[in-house]
Amino acid sequence: MKNIIGFSISEPQESKDYDTVRRENVPAVRSLVSVRFPDRGMALTYYNDLFDLEEGDFVFVSGKLAGKLGIVEKVTTRFKINLADYQRVISKATGNIRGSYESILDKMVSFDSEAMTPDEFRSWILPPKGWDKKEGEPEDEIILGDGYELLIPELEQDDDVDRAVLERAFDYCREGKVAYICVHGGTGTAFIEGTEWYEVNFMLDGDSMTEMYCDCPYPGLCKHMLAVAMNLRALIPNFKVSKLDDFVAIDSSRLWNMVAHTTKKITL
Repeated sequence: MKNIIGFSISEPQESKDYDTVRRENVPAVRSLVSVRFPDRGMALTYYNDLFDLEEGDFVFVSGKLAGKLGIVEKVTTRFKINLADYQRVISKATGNIRGSYESILDKMVSFDSEAMTPDEFRSWILPPKGWDKKEGEPEDEIILGDGYELLIPELEQDDDVDRAVLERAFDYCREGKVAYICVHGGTGTAFIEGTEWYEVNFMLDGDSMTEMYCDCPYPGLCKHMLAVAMNLRALIPNFKVSKLDDFVAIDSSRLWNMVAHTTKKITL
């Protein structure tokens, strides 16, 4: 059964869509911010010169807690500090979540043009790429071979699929590790939660996934790619639409968590 849910703000507000880097039309306000992390018993203080932060904003920071999403508890613009003594706020999670979503299996699925983009979802789980790269450090060099073509309905019969890897992919699906899938114009992006976050890029052409790439170190068809294929195989028959239609699918519990922190009122 499909349940249709529309998200809306309870009262008119200014748009608060933020990128993971400062936008020219969103002036930054220098501040000291207290940030609390889920696994810490106390808030820590960071310097911010990239955003106009408010209490309740979700941010990533530099330093020992880099990569962990924290929530801003206090903001002050009155301070005098030695900058060398402070780590920084390096990115901010996208503010509002808008669009209509249908509950399908373990995902919330949207065909709305306002649905969360890959960059917006990435801002909730990862700091911006290259934020910790030192000056003069060489860029990663990615080399791809001819690539694979996966016929989604027949994964188990594909000679390129390792049985043990397929079993791990099944576990990832059962555990809800495939947190986000977006297909736009046949181009797909997915985020999978493993020992760390991994991004899978692919092309979707009918029943086939092609031009697949995952940023994990495994050199072949990895469990992350196969888990995405399994999710597509489970979801697409429920859409009752063309396999090339644009859609976004987000793990239900993760979307509800984000909605609870960003939206004052929802319409069911």
